[in-house]
Amino acid sequence: MKHLFVCLLMGCLLVPAWGAEPAITFGEFLQKLEKAEPWTREKVEALLGVKLSEREGGEGGRGGHSARGQFVFAKGLIVKEIVLEVEGGTGETNILTLRLDEKSGCFKGDGSAKLYSSGGFLEEVTSSGDLGYIIKMPWGELVFTYDARRRFKCMEEIDIITNAFIKMYRD
Repeated sequence: MKHLFVCLLMGCLLVPAWGAEPAITFGEFLQKLEKAEPWTREKVEALLGVKLSEREGGEGGRGGHSARGQFVFAKGLIVKEIVLEVEGGTGETNILTLRLDEKSGCFKGDGSAKLYSSGGFLEEVTSSGDLGYIIKMPWGELVFTYDARRRFKCMEEIDIITNAFIKMYRD
């Protein structure tokens, strides 16, 4: 009996965390994500529990670290790709992108807007007509992107765009 208990206990300890449904909500996940600022590779890996690739991209230019798979971070939130774009010269984070999986729950625009009292605004964010709900933050912008092909019904992507990127590439 004692051996059976030890076997069962060891089996429970070996079950991967991603196999269980997370207990946090989408809003709680966003709060945790924001608190990881500045978004270094190490902090993002620790927060999301994933291993990002070695830096990809040209020397001296923008590059990035990424991970692909099916990652469940909150109730109904399934991410298929994580990209952490960094500035080549400084290694400073430009953009953190979480691309949602087709199996992810449907996070609608009005739900995203309700999470932030400061409000935001809708703007076209891609050449294919995708809309982004953009919220200005002290560290940059939080953008929820909705695909035009799906009639803007469900969120497709979450982007954290840092002030470093905005100053370098938009100003």
